[in-house]
Amino acid sequence: MKSKKVSRYIDWGYGFPVVLVGATLVFVRGVWTPRINYNLLAKEVMRNLVSLPARLTGYQARFIRLELNMTLEQFASRLMVSHPAVLKWEKAGDKPTGMNWSTEKDIRLFAMKSLKTSDREFCKLYADLENAGKAKPTKLKIEAKVAA
Repeated sequence: MKSKKVSRYIDWGYGFPVVLVGATLVFVRGVWTPRINYNLLAKEVMRNLVSLPARLTGYQARFIRLELNMTLEQFASRLMVSHPAVLKWEKAGDKPTGMNWSTEKDIRLFAMKSLKTSDREFCKLYADLENAGKAKPTKLKIEAKVAA
């Protein structure tokens, strides 16, 4: 099987760009594809999204909901909003959701809790979120080796 190492590869598998740094690609059925474990990558994407300094986009909010294995109704109920509100956020696509910051912080903290992080990491994220949400949307950059 042919393979090659690239300095960066942009993966669109989650509906938004994730830059894999130092990825190994393999040639499968006529297409170069990254050699990664998508389950590990999904966890790493979640970990990066919860601490992202920019506001979540609709695609990112949808990814979090699906990664938490929740329906629109379950997610809405957890956040104490209507399921049409969640649908509206997700329909924002690659634009910021427009949800209020306190709701977004709740989503991020709930997602962080699902990753079974330490109390120290959780408290650090909470403190970091006090100053987050002001940056412009950006691509996530993840070392490919964490998902190998």
